[in-house]
Amino acid sequence: MINLGNIFEALTGIQHQDTNPTITESIIDSRKAIPGSLFIALKGERTDGHQFIEDAFSKGSRLALIEDDLSSKFKVLDLRGQRETPLESIPETPFCILVNDSLKSLQDIARWWRHQLQLRVIGITGSVGKSSTKEIVTEVLRQKYRTYKNPGNYNNEIGLPLTILNIGSGYERLVLEMGFYYPGEIRFLCGIAEPVIGIVTNVGTVHAERAGSEEVI
Repeated sequence: MINLGNIFEALTGIQHQDTNPTITESIIDSRKAIPGSLFIALKGERTDGHQFIEDAFSKGSRLALIEDDLSSKFKVLDLRGQRETPLESIPETPFCILVNDSLKSLQDIARWWRHQLQLRVIGITGSVGKSSTKEIVTEVLRQKYRTYKNPGNYNNEIGLPLTILNIGSGYERLVLEMGFYYPGEIRFLCGIAEPVIGIVTNVGTVHAERAGSEEVI
């Protein structure tokens, strides 16, 4: 699993000798926090994940990735602009890692972690049939390889990087459903996951109101 040293290297480009603690799971919902987890505080249309950091810590999260400076409430390690010098002082867990953009940092860490994993990725998209195709492909691959898949609807710019962060190094194949919501999104997700095989179930007009036309999709 990914560890604290990996997160520092992914965000700063600086290798860090201390790899502890190991992250048991990466989450965006404090209700799913478990001991050793990383909580990513994201701002949404209806709620702000920064409001639930204390709840995540109380359930055992070791780290929280934040973009608001909450040093008045929590121990905070500021990585904004950190590019030149190694980190010298790491707080005792739990603590927050302050970045410029929590979502972008989540994606950057996932992109970095993907490069550390020795696996082949199969990307699946289409107007309908993505989930069932993902299940079928996964079951076939599991006959021979240790295979991981994105759970539920973790198929967007948040769910896909979360899936990658929660993969251990022992897996050989990764099956990723990728959802289309706006032009360019599949290209963006492929830039994180780097699939070597792509499956397009079909192209319909499900998202034409956002894309403009079936041709654009």
